[in-house]
Amino acid sequence: MTPFIIGNIQFTLSLVVYTCIAVWYVYPALKNKEWNKALVPLLLVHVFRYGPLTLLMPGQVSPDAPLDVAQTIAYGDLISGVLALVAAILVWNKVNGAKLLVWLFTIIGFGDVVVASAKGIGAGLLDMDMGFNLYILNFYVPMLIVTNIMIVLLLIRKK
Repeated sequence: MTPFIIGNIQFTLSLVVYTCIAVWYVYPALKNKEWNKALVPLLLVHVFRYGPLTLLMPGQVSPDAPLDVAQTIAYGDLISGVLALVAAILVWNKVNGAKLLVWLFTIIGFGDVVVASAKGIGAGLLDMDMGFNLYILNFYVPMLIVTNIMIVLLLIRKK
C-alpha cells in the first residue's frame, strides 16, 4: 500500500469512529443544553489547532515539504484555533455577537481544513516524512470535521 492509501484508510476510519461517537453520545448529550453550554466544549476541541505549527520547526518534517504549503497549513490552523478560543470565551459569557463569531470561526475553520487538505495533497505531503503532523492529519482533523458539523447543527436548531 502507498502512504497515500494508508493515510486515507486511517483518516476515513477516524472519521467514521468520531461520527459514531458524536451521533451516539456527544450530540444527544449537548442538544438539549443551553446554547452556550453546548457550544463551548465543541469549540474548545478546535483550540488545539496550534499543533500544526510544528510544520515550521526545523527537523520536524521532511525538508522537501514546500514552505508555502507548510505556512498555509500552520497559520490557517493557528488562526482557526485562536478564533475558536475567543469564540468559546464569548459564548461562555453570552456576549452579544458571540454566535456571529462562532459562525465566522466555523466558516474560516472548515475552509481552512479544505484549503489545507487540497494544498497538502497537491504537494504530496503524505509521501514525505511528516512526523507528528501525520497523527494530526489522520486522528485530529476528522474530529475537527465532525465537531464543526455538530457546531452548525447546534447553531441552526430551533431552540
